[in-house]
Amino acid sequence: MRRHFPMRVLLAPVALALMAGAASPALAAGSAPDEAFQRQVFGRVIGKDRIHACYRRAYDAAHLGSHPQQNVRTMTLLVTGSAEEGGDPGYTLGLGVTFRKAGTHFETFGGCGAIGSATSPTAKANVAHCSVDCDGGAIDVRLKNDKSVLVAIPDGARIWKAGSDSEDSDERKRFGADDKLFRLDRTALTDCLSLVGDEDEKAMLRRGQ
Repeated sequence: MRRHFPMRVLLAPVALALMAGAASPALAAGSAPDEAFQRQVFGRVIGKDRIHACYRRAYDAAHLGSHPQQNVRTMTLLVTGSAEEGGDPGYTLGLGVTFRKAGTHFETFGGCGAIGSATSPTAKANVAHCSVDCDGGAIDVRLKNDKSVLVAIPDGARIWKAGSDSEDSDERKRFGADDKLFRLDRTALTDCLSLVGDEDEKAMLRRGQ
């Protein structure tokens, strides 16, 4: 069966904070750095419904020509925030990649930990540290500005062919020596539809949620 993002990943907990007296439907903002991250990525703090942000970049021939050891040709990132009432907010990510020597689409999914929380005091406030489940590697998402993020994959990450049923598939060897840090730019949520299998979730993206 097709994986259904974000239900297939375990959400790492983020500190819960209720916004007392707020008139908005926000449920959980977390620590001040965590709330700042939510506002910059999603435009508001997490509320009762899941919320999404999509980032993408397609590298042109000139860029790839000047970076011969970069194999990534396109990268798409979907960040999802969610929080059940009375529970901690959490983040998941979905990452879609194509490489210069193949038109095949690959993907991976992961859960992200707390942002600048008391449990990780050395963590920077504008960075989400994410891990691919089943020891699939680490991906960091760092805020660059309101329109861009930096995605760091220092040691590669487990990826598989989009739509594959094989949990054992691992194509991380496709990442080249220069596939470590990527700047992705905010784009329409519908550009991330390929990273979602659930029809209700797709409907949310089409509605701009």
